[in-house]
Amino acid sequence: MKKKDLKILIAGEGGQGVQTVAEVLAQAAFWEGFWVSYIPNFGVEQRGGVSLAFVVIDKEKMPVFPKFDTADIIVVLCQRAVPRIKRYIGKNTIFIYEKSMVDSKRGIGLDLIKIAKEKLNLRVFNMIVLGILLNFVKISQKNIEKTLIDVLGVKFKKNKDLKELNLKAINLGKSLLEDKNEKLAV
Repeated sequence: MKKKDLKILIAGEGGQGVQTVAEVLAQAAFWEGFWVSYIPNFGVEQRGGVSLAFVVIDKEKMPVFPKFDTADIIVVLCQRAVPRIKRYIGKNTIFIYEKSMVDSKRGIGLDLIKIAKEKLNLRVFNMIVLGILLNFVKISQKNIEKTLIDVLGVKFKKNKDLKELNLKAINLGKSLLEDKNEKLAV
């Protein structure tokens, strides 16, 4: 399916890094030359509530407000978010979910928490999610690294190994869908 734009909805609980993934994706896509809109949707999420992030990436100029009726891609990281995202699922929506936390018979279920714990560190679980999303929008490694420094640079200064760990998590996430033939051309 060849598209001009890509509508992404990321949903999870506060603390899972939903907004960080969306911010890094949006900023990196901007540096890559795309038109981008991102709007966080959260309240008391830092205390465990549901957190949503709407991201639209387009090759051409678009309206500023990124909320949409139907998502092209939805990533859901917790069961509590499912009722909040159902209205955004369309016939062609690619639905990706965390198998250990979401009960679904539809879409692509991945055991992301287990993968993060076994292969890297649970701390970079969200960057695995970012890597998965990079299967659908091509962004250079240079722009990913630049954005990670912009968004997470303070954390990198405190822990010198964290940047490399995040990059490994992104690459791991990319590899999880490489064999799937469900890429959108953006």
